[in-house]
Amino acid sequence: MIFKILGRIIVVGFGLFLSVLFGFLILTYLGSTLFSEDLAGRYGSEAQASDLETTILTFLGAISFVFSLYPALTILPALLVAAIGEIGHIRSILFYIIAGGLGALSIPLLYVVMSPEVTDMPSQHFLVIFATSGFGAGLLYWLIAGRRA
Repeated sequence: MIFKILGRIIVVGFGLFLSVLFGFLILTYLGSTLFSEDLAGRYGSEAQASDLETTILTFLGAISFVFSLYPALTILPALLVAAIGEIGHIRSILFYIIAGGLGALSIPLLYVVMSPEVTDMPSQHFLVIFATSGFGAGLLYWLIAGRRA
């Protein structure tokens, strides 16, 4: 009995770790693409940019996206979704995908609500990037641990 519980804790922890990492990688990739397009739009059209310039802009976009969002990223929504799924013995793939997307989407929305200096809502592209990373993380968590909750 104790080995079964320890095994489940290990599987859940491993699934949570990999899903958060996967969601962060999706967030970083899509965010850097959006930021590099924004930088290319500010400093010249993409049609005129060389391959080296495009690579540099993509790299700068990735760096600025990761460092500007790193403080806002938190594991709390992922822990909440995993805890609800485990306590409720929820095995539905839709639960983990939708809850993962909503959990990730809550990060920028809560930031807007909690910061009095922010007056505008994030752009749709920004919100779609967060939701997509949450969908991917929720799917991976379900594949590793959620389907045996």
